[in-house]
Amino acid sequence: MEHEGALTRITDAMVRLFSPRAQARRMHFRRMESSEEYRNGVFALMGARGYRAAADGKTKTTWLGGDGSADAEILGNLPALRAKSRELNRDDSVGSGITETFVNNVVGTGLRPQARTGDMDKDQRIESVWTERAASLSLSDGLTYPETQRMVFRKWFEDGDAIRKNVKRRPMDPIWFETIEAERLATPTKRSMPLVKAGENEIRDGVERDAAGVPVAYWIMKHHPGEIFTPDNLEREKFVRVLASEVRHLKTTERPGQTRGVPAFHAILQDVRDLDLLLLASLKRVQIAACLAVILESPEDTQDVFDVTAQKYGLQLDQKLEPGMMFKTYPGEQAKTLIPNFPTPELAPFIIVLARRIGAALGVCWQMVLKDFSDSTYSSARTDLLESRITFLVRRSVLVEKILTPEWVAVMQDARLRGDTRLRGVTDDDIRKVQWIAPGWKWVDPQKEALATKVSLQLGITTQRDVCAANGEDWEEVMRQRLVEEKREDEIRQELGLRPRVQPQPVKDKDLIEPDDPKPQKVAKK
Repeated sequence: MEHEGALTRITDAMVRLFSPRAQARRMHFRRMESSEEYRNGVFALMGARGYRAAADGKTKTTWLGGDGSADAEILGNLPALRAKSRELNRDDSVGSGITETFVNNVVGTGLRPQARTGDMDKDQRIESVWTERAASLSLSDGLTYPETQRMVFRKWFEDGDAIRKNVKRRPMDPIWFETIEAERLATPTKRSMPLVKAGENEIRDGVERDAAGVPVAYWIMKHHPGEIFTPDNLEREKFVRVLASEVRHLKTTERPGQTRGVPAFHAILQDVRDLDLLLLASLKRVQIAACLAVILESPEDTQDVFDVTAQKYGLQLDQKLEPGMMFKTYPGEQAKTLIPNFPTPELAPFIIVLARRIGAALGVCWQMVLKDFSDSTYSSARTDLLESRITFLVRRSVLVEKILTPEWVAVMQDARLRGDTRLRGVTDDDIRKVQWIAPGWKWVDPQKEALATKVSLQLGITTQRDVCAANGEDWEEVMRQRLVEEKREDEIRQELGLRPRVQPQPVKDKDLIEPDDPKPQKVAKK
């Protein structure tokens, strides 16, 4: 040990002589490993230049600035950002409503996979494997796959991270997946802030990267750090190193080199909180206005009034003010009423302004934030919904590419390795050819939307597959069912001696013009 200490001192002296900056960096990491006080101070300094919403106290309007890396400004603030985001989703009506709106529009009742190899028989065999396994892919949570999709997206939206890990109890058992909460992805205490040498991997907040910065493994705690039911507190410090090929990490990435994601609410935490406080203050004003305030005026001395009124007549100066309360008065006292009048005509504009700020940060219209379309016209509602749906489609595509499709591939490859005969002749390229059908969105005005869709089909600027996919349907199934119904209708008409079915007429040019406000017709005078 003494020999190692002397060698370290000699090395430090040599590095200090030729590169003082490198020596300062070595001392910094060494103190980060050995001194908890120094480490906490560095993290606090990093947080001061990070996200304003993670800070405590009053809102400040000064610019924080900062030229730190993505991890330097994010990692120290993530616990506070997650805690506040979860609190809004748990206790705030607007915050939980926003999250539910995103979950319903992105996932809805669940995205359905459909094989697209081009071979109908092969597609049916592949889909039969998925149908058999879909209900058992989240054994630890006991959820169906649509329920799992909703939970995974919710954690991504709320925490900024959604982690799914491959699980196998025994080699020949079917594969399933465990959802890992963000706090369980962490760096072991003994390996925190390591001295990085050439060729060695670095661990940042549970993500192990190689020299090129590529994630190679994830360090996952066996139990949640906030768990209170573990048999041994030391059990919380035990980690499992899982290879990156066995983990799917869905995160909201905004900067290069970012290790962990940030909650979707990170820029609007204060706005949602202010909206809640505004409504609470208005509610208090209305409650006070509902009470009748009485001021007792008396020519007697204050002490005399207190003795007589408080003791003899039962007046309690510290009791709560409630509607309908009555007090006895002393002879000679006069009761002067004061009716508070607190009009709140400015409440609605303030709410809309805050809702606009929240909607702008999330990429949706303010009507969706408040779920209020009472004053919207057809054109404005359709414009708002189309703009908001772009945000939903972007998040849906990321969910499909990062979570759903990789899990589909993992299930099929696992079934093929276990010798499932239904996957004979199915290659890896066949497995990857999958399309996820999402639930369709309802039209704002069915008549106008149907007319526009019909015209687009006749002009050749869209396809039946795209139209059906937008409605959450498979175009082949729709066409097959439609042709079966038409054939059966012709048979029934022939049995009943009815005329053949009339083919629909093509859309004419005059059908394309449908004014929203037609001019009223003149009434002839008698």
